[in-house]
Amino acid sequence: MIITEEVKQIVQGTAFLSLVTINPDGSPHPIIAGKGEAAGDTVIFGIYKMEKTQANLLKNKNAWVVGATMTGGKPKGIRLTGTAEAQDKKLIFTAAKAESLI
Repeated sequence: MIITEEVKQIVQGTAFLSLVTINPDGSPHPIIAGKGEAAGDTVIFGIYKMEKTQANLLKNKNAWVVGATMTGGKPKGIRLTGTAEAQDKKLIFTAAKAESLI
């Protein structure tokens, strides 16, 4: 399992997760995706607009999720690497790798 209980707590304890996709020219396209819900090895976001993000994912499904929170008075951060796709007004990110940042 990629998204452990500790990673899930960070994901769900962060009010503003960042989601990064890849623009057609290869540059990163970071956005503040807001709250995410971890379920298994996926993080699910609601889609408000995300037009550029959705267009990027149609061409390249690679994506990253970055977040941080305070746990017990100490900061904890994560970076998830994986793929994402839009389905039924939700963006579903599937983690392939998790890294601690702090």
